[in-house]
Amino acid sequence: VLNVLNPNSYFGKLARTKYEYKTSAWIFALLFSFSMIGTTPLSASSIDVESIQKIDKSHAEHFGTLLVQSADGRIKPLDTLTMEYLTKISGKNTLFGLNHNQIILGMATNPEAWKRVDMIKVTHPQLKKLLGLQESQKAFAYELAFDKYGQYIIGAHAEEALRKRPAERGTYEKELIKLDEKVNVAYMVYSGRFMRVFPLAGDQSKKWYYPQEAIETFPSAAVQEVLDLLKNNSAGLSKGLQGGDWSDADKAIDNIKRYQERINPELIAEDMHVKAELLYNKLKLFERLYPVYLLSGLVLLVLIFVRLAKPNLNLTTTMRTILIIFAVAFVVHTFALGLRWYIAGHAPWSNGYEAMLYISWSIILAGILFARSSELAVATTGIFAGITLFVAHLSWLDPQITTMVPVLKSNWLTVHVSVITASYGFLGLSTLLGFISLIFYIMLGNEKKREQISVNIMESARISQMSMIVGLSLLTIGNFIGGVWANESWGRYWGWDPKETWTIVTMAVYVFVTHMRFVPMLKSNFIYNVASVIAYSSVIMTYFGVNYYLSGMHSYAAGDPVPIPEWIYYVIAVIAIVVVAASFNRDKLVKVKPIKETEKK
Repeated sequence: VLNVLNPNSYFGKLARTKYEYKTSAWIFALLFSFSMIGTTPLSASSIDVESIQKIDKSHAEHFGTLLVQSADGRIKPLDTLTMEYLTKISGKNTLFGLNHNQIILGMATNPEAWKRVDMIKVTHPQLKKLLGLQESQKAFAYELAFDKYGQYIIGAHAEEALRKRPAERGTYEKELIKLDEKVNVAYMVYSGRFMRVFPLAGDQSKKWYYPQEAIETFPSAAVQEVLDLLKNNSAGLSKGLQGGDWSDADKAIDNIKRYQERINPELIAEDMHVKAELLYNKLKLFERLYPVYLLSGLVLLVLIFVRLAKPNLNLTTTMRTILIIFAVAFVVHTFALGLRWYIAGHAPWSNGYEAMLYISWSIILAGILFARSSELAVATTGIFAGITLFVAHLSWLDPQITTMVPVLKSNWLTVHVSVITASYGFLGLSTLLGFISLIFYIMLGNEKKREQISVNIMESARISQMSMIVGLSLLTIGNFIGGVWANESWGRYWGWDPKETWTIVTMAVYVFVTHMRFVPMLKSNFIYNVASVIAYSSVIMTYFGVNYYLSGMHSYAAGDPVPIPEWIYYVIAVIAIVVVAASFNRDKLVKVKPIKETEKK
């Protein structure tokens, strides 16, 4: 802590130093807007979707407010479950101009028609061939997953793929397993098994049942009540579809709600929680934020490079505009994290998806903190945060809000994870600044711009070191807090678990990088930038590598590693090429005398 707060520390010295290239100024105003691109509906070939009777949007939204129990036992609005199911099946949250509640309720209400609609997403050519699809088809109908005898076509193939170890599965096997899951989710909807809305009085398991299960399990009196509720719901839906009057269907949903409240009042979420989750689903703030961060950062970075060609370009107005955008986006980001925390009942960094949301938040925080010192810091944090949020919304991360296991319900864990994860954002900023500095090294071949480029390199290195010191400090504090949590949960402070060990490795790596300036042979701006880029690999190994390649209390590998993604090799190749290209100009850096903040004033 004193490392950051002490004005006489190296961090304090860096904070009082600034490298600046003085030019004549002219005001350059940048006006730009962001547009959100909607999803493109898939076309249906097996049946015309327009011929299917549509569920009224207002009733579908009312249906979404009904509470349901998910597979992990969490009670949540059906709106959340239908969104998860439609996204799983089709890769989209709207189809054919209908929202997720209209689609899923329609599938459950009129399964025979919807089974003929092309809506299950498929991409792999070999799977298309297996299902008898054309190469151009992007989706297929549920009924095509079965042959003329009713046999599940991909069942045996999926079982064979699942028997293989993850490391042995190729792209085909992975896509086959995903497709099998999509078909099974569709089956859950068509069969009504997703509608776990009926609790049983006196049931100690606290389980909720779907209609058929309730009829087969409940005592006769309770079965009759469930049948009456289902009969009223069916009559209301029929009346709405035929005459357009959905009032009875709405009343039927309200009757099921009252049944839930009467039978299992202790499991019913507070009304505010339900409204909060519905608001969270509707706003989709995290998905809307990443283009804001990414485009803002890219615009500023491009203009910074343009200024190298036009030194008179003044970015003051642009910088202020983007800072205002970032500040507003940061407030929205903070609100969204708080809303998710309120809904889940625990801190929103309990899984990979939530950690990416929090890391992107800490990255933007770092950019705002260093905004006064460096335009590059703002640009790089915007790009990094945007990419992080974008990656969070790729299909391999599950955005579902889940319950937390007892061992993880600890205030120490909340602080431990939040502090360590925040450190990744600051360390990530130092890495990006190091990479951009290497690109500037490549540009040092331009003798006319050499001094100006050197100023950018020196200033980037200064902010990078400050960010690295903050990140290392947070990482160290978070690790010690983790020891306190470990003692509370497992009765020991340290156990050489792979995650614990790699956290120490990461600390050692960054301690070395921050102290290279004391080693004569390593006291070089170029070597520091290379080291800052390479050092982040230890963070990636700590966060991702341990989870999937090493077996321990913090990981999921269990000795059965997944294949290394191909894009990692491309990233390594790009970094290697940039480092080699930059090394040719490592001696061309112009030593620029720093401007003290006190002298500047």
